[in-house]
Amino acid sequence: MRQNGHCRWSADTLESTVVEDFRRRLKYYFMNPCEKYRARGRKPWKLMLQIVKIAIITIQLVSFGLSNEMMVTFKDENLTAFRHLFLKGYKEHRLGGYALYTKSDVYDHIYYIINRYISLQNLTIGNLAYERVDGESTPLSLCQEFYRNSSIDPGNETFDIDPHIDKGTKTQTAM
Repeated sequence: MRQNGHCRWSADTLESTVVEDFRRRLKYYFMNPCEKYRARGRKPWKLMLQIVKIAIITIQLVSFGLSNEMMVTFKDENLTAFRHLFLKGYKEHRLGGYALYTKSDVYDHIYYIINRYISLQNLTIGNLAYERVDGESTPLSLCQEFYRNSSIDPGNETFDIDPHIDKGTKTQTAM
């Protein structure tokens, strides 16, 4: 101590105090929220905020998942209903598919679909109906696309297909 009552600080003492302060701050910085609460007695509000954010995001994800599941179920059930309604002789096949092999079968099924469409309101119990534009029902459109020229060579299993496509659309109005 000096004679005037003031302490004499050396460079080593000042440096060691700064280093100790820095170590203490670093140690506090890397503490987990529970250790910080024990050290200073403050509530870990940042941790609580993070937990609230996680809860909100989880609730949003679950809500979106349930909504998406309901939409997929709705579309799947409607697709099944339309298949049974418009495809002649359709049965649920787990492994097999629904196929037509002759022109007469294709035309027979097209006429079946047209007749089912025309009598749609008399067939269904649900709320299936025709779309109306300006008070008039929209017609059923049957569109077909054909390659102009194509040939198949079964001997060497090759296809020769002209890339030009002819399109045609036929409409049938509902009664």
